[in-house]
Amino acid sequence: MRDKKIVWTAMLATVMLIGVSGSAQNKSLRADTALLNFFAGRWSGEGAFSNGAKIAAEVSFSLSLDSSWLVYEHRDRLPNNWKATSYWGVDGVSGRFVAYCFDNFQGHRSFESNGWRNGRLILSGQGWLPSVGLYFEHFIYERTGEKSFKMSYETSRDGISWQVGDWLVFRKEG
Repeated sequence: MRDKKIVWTAMLATVMLIGVSGSAQNKSLRADTALLNFFAGRWSGEGAFSNGAKIAAEVSFSLSLDSSWLVYEHRDRLPNNWKATSYWGVDGVSGRFVAYCFDNFQGHRSFESNGWRNGRLILSGQGWLPSVGLYFEHFIYERTGEKSFKMSYETSRDGISWQVGDWLVFRKEG
C-alpha cells in the first residue's frame, strides 16, 4: 500500500511539474520585438474618411504589465471625438496575436492577427449589430518608413469584399 502511495505521489508531482513548466513557457510568449520597437512612442496622424472628410489623431504605444502587452492609446482630434485604448499582445494559451479594444462609446471588441509580417499587421474581428447583422472588420497597420505608418479601417458584410471606413498616415514625434 505504501509503495502505491509513493508511485501516485511521484506521478502527481510529475504532472504538476509539467503544468508549471508549460505555464512558464506560456508566460514567455511575447509580441515580435520588431513590432514593439517600431510602434513604441508617440505619433501624430492625418487622413480621411471614405467620404473624403478629414480626420486627424494622436496615438501612443507603450509596454505594460511586465512587457506582456503593448498599450495603444488613440485620440481623435476635434471635430471628431473617438477615443480608444487597446491592448496588443500574444495570448498565453493559444499563442495567437490578439488585440482588445475599448472605446469612449462603451464599445469593446477583440481582434486576432497572424502578427507583424513584412512591416504589416492586420487585426481582424467580427461583430453583430441589430441594424446590420453580422459584419467583419479589420485594422491594417502598415509601415511606410522608419518613422511612419498607415492605419486603415475597413468593414465587410461577407469577409471577402472590403470597404474603407477611414485611413490615417502617422509620423513619429521626437
